[in-house]
Amino acid sequence: MLKNLIKNLLQAKWEIVFSTQNIEKYAKVKGKLLNNKIKIKTEMCSSGGGQGGGYGFATTYHILVRSEDIHKANEAIHSIC
Repeated sequence: MLKNLIKNLLQAKWEIVFSTQNIEKYAKVKGKLLNNKIKIKTEMCSSGGGQGGGYGFATTYHILVRSEDIHKANEAIHSIC
């Protein structure tokens, strides 16, 4: 039983459910998902500021949820946007 639990946790598929460069929108959506007891992961991708990368920094925030939580997450997200 424990072996199956560990296997399921390690094989969970995560999908991007929301992306933004606005930190306030990111925080709002993250809070709504957590309040609805939806487990999330966050990936951040930064660009710019380096040699040949332009003058500013732009960070894109990706919120990921487990595949089985996509419908619930979309309901939570769209209830605030």
